[in-house]
Amino acid sequence: MEFGSDQQQDTPIATAAVLVVENEESKRFSIYDIHKKWRKNGVLFIVCCLGFLASFDEVVYLPALLEMVKDYESTKTLGLLTISIYLFTMSLSSLIWGVLADYYGRKPMVISGFGAFILSSIGCYFSPNIYILLIFRALQGCFISVAVVVGQGTIADIYRPNQRGTPYGIFYAFFFAAGLLAPALGGVVCQQLGWRATFILVTTISFILFISYILIVPETQQYTVICTYQSQQQITLIESDQVSKPTLTNPCAPLSYLIDSTIIPYISVLACSYIAVNCSALLVPTELAESPYSFRPNKIGLLFIPIAAAFLIGSVVGGKLSDLITMKFFQTSKLLEGRMIPGLIFSILISIGLIIYAWAFQYGTYILIPILGQMLAGFGQAASRPGVISYVTVKYQESAASIIAANTFVQQLSTAIVLTFTVQIVQVIHEGAFFTTLALCNVLTTLAAAMIICRKLISSRSPEKKLLL
Repeated sequence: MEFGSDQQQDTPIATAAVLVVENEESKRFSIYDIHKKWRKNGVLFIVCCLGFLASFDEVVYLPALLEMVKDYESTKTLGLLTISIYLFTMSLSSLIWGVLADYYGRKPMVISGFGAFILSSIGCYFSPNIYILLIFRALQGCFISVAVVVGQGTIADIYRPNQRGTPYGIFYAFFFAAGLLAPALGGVVCQQLGWRATFILVTTISFILFISYILIVPETQQYTVICTYQSQQQITLIESDQVSKPTLTNPCAPLSYLIDSTIIPYISVLACSYIAVNCSALLVPTELAESPYSFRPNKIGLLFIPIAAAFLIGSVVGGKLSDLITMKFFQTSKLLEGRMIPGLIFSILISIGLIIYAWAFQYGTYILIPILGQMLAGFGQAASRPGVISYVTVKYQESAASIIAANTFVQQLSTAIVLTFTVQIVQVIHEGAFFTTLALCNVLTTLAAAMIICRKLISSRSPEKKLLL
């Protein structure tokens, strides 16, 4: 009886303790669950549109590049420089935006950068000569890089590590499709209203996105969100112990990631493919505008549509497969690199496509052959990116914007440098040799990255061997 009596006295206390624990646990939930699915989709759509605009503005007037050069009485080299300087300043400023976004938050940086971008776009329209245009194009690149850096950082803020491949795939679908749909739309605009009208189009799109971002996208920087929930709603998020207070660092600090042996092999793959595919895409209008094709700007623009479709499909497929591989084979594994395996396989298509593209243009073959080559290269590049970007943001969650800034810096700077001399190089060694060289570089970086992942995969499945290593 005494035993039963004690049990009856202890039960209410134990029950109360359990209820207290359950009540405390109910107040703790993940930072990745604070937004409903429809809200996440809305945020994703807006940041994807920001990436769309960054790529769209880069090449929207490309079909009329030769006409612009004639209007300014300039040269083809200076005409292409308006694009390469855009990429160059984008690469440098991305380092600054990444550090500022990690410290001050995402939203203030986008608002300030995007507002300045709109003003610089208006300046491009009124540029009286190509040298003033170069200045405003440089400013455009400086300010629009905030969209690329913060947009991808926002995805890392709101999506779980094993679910990021798909949203990153969608982001790059918008990004790459814009770079190829822009000439299609720009070609029509240039044909009807002149090449300057493309900057009015960019300004209009920018203003709409600027207002939409302010109204729809909340602040997503994880430290700020955690502090807001703790102070305003007395809710402690699960990740509160994992996220530390950000510090304002040197803008060059993100470059330290470029000497990280767990990062640089995969960033090298992205940079090499970005250089190759961008150089090939940017040469398409000049190749088609001259003999033996001699197409008008509107027809040149239309030929970019199937290329854009290849980029779009590649981004979505690459993102989906990255998430699928992660959840099926690496859900409980510490091998974060596993999510990049599908992308590295697709990366080989880049080299195949480049070789077809280059030699077809060099020998003036039927137009569908070089376009097919460009489609293969575009699909491969787009499919290879989501897994790598997902990997680096999972590895460095607290510095997501900074690590993306480092990647943007490498690929945009290297592309700007190569693009500056592309015309001269092609004139000397022709398309075939130039793009075959780029294709070989892509194969070498891809194989190097694949070998590293294979070695880690074998080591992770052989504990004894791992200890010996």
